[in-house]
Amino acid sequence: MSRFLFTLGAAALALSLSTGAYAQNGGDREGAYIFGGVGAANTQWEAKRSGVPAGQKRDEHKSNTSYVLGGGYRFNRHFALEGSYHDLLGDVSRRGIGSFDARSLQISALGILPIGERFELFGKASLGRSRNQFAPVDRISGAGKISEDVNILALGVGANYHFNDRFSLRLDVDGLTKAGNGLRRKAGADEIKTSEATLSLAYRF
Repeated sequence: MSRFLFTLGAAALALSLSTGAYAQNGGDREGAYIFGGVGAANTQWEAKRSGVPAGQKRDEHKSNTSYVLGGGYRFNRHFALEGSYHDLLGDVSRRGIGSFDARSLQISALGILPIGERFELFGKASLGRSRNQFAPVDRISGAGKISEDVNILALGVGANYHFNDRFSLRLDVDGLTKAGNGLRRKAGADEIKTSEATLSLAYRF
């Protein structure tokens, strides 16, 4: 996951330098827009020492595919508000312990920095709600899946590349969810948290 994020970040930086050096600033691109895409989610699962099966590491990073659907409104060159739905495609499993799944709804405020005519960088602050589920392997923690709803407060960064006035390619890197105390206790974990890098196609109305 870290290698994937590094590669995407390096590509975004190279594109910003090549685009911003010679192009004029683009338009305001105000108005409503929608976006959707797929990405890579990374779940950090830090188990309690007493709950780690023999031969396993305490701290494991698990990768999974995710997708996002969203829409927003851009008020000017530098600010937008949007809502988005995020979902992991399948559970994240850990041998001998169980599996974790998450989906979330988020509202985000974006601060945007145009670089040239087509390229932009942005930072965002997000609030939301996540539905997390844990399914223990031996079911000793309960019958079936254990679910929780937790609040989200996350920061993220990203970039836009505008093909024209309507279509753009978008990269987001941000926090997705963090398991609450109750679920972590049932899973025998000190920490379960998921971050996400998503590549999306956006359309402005």
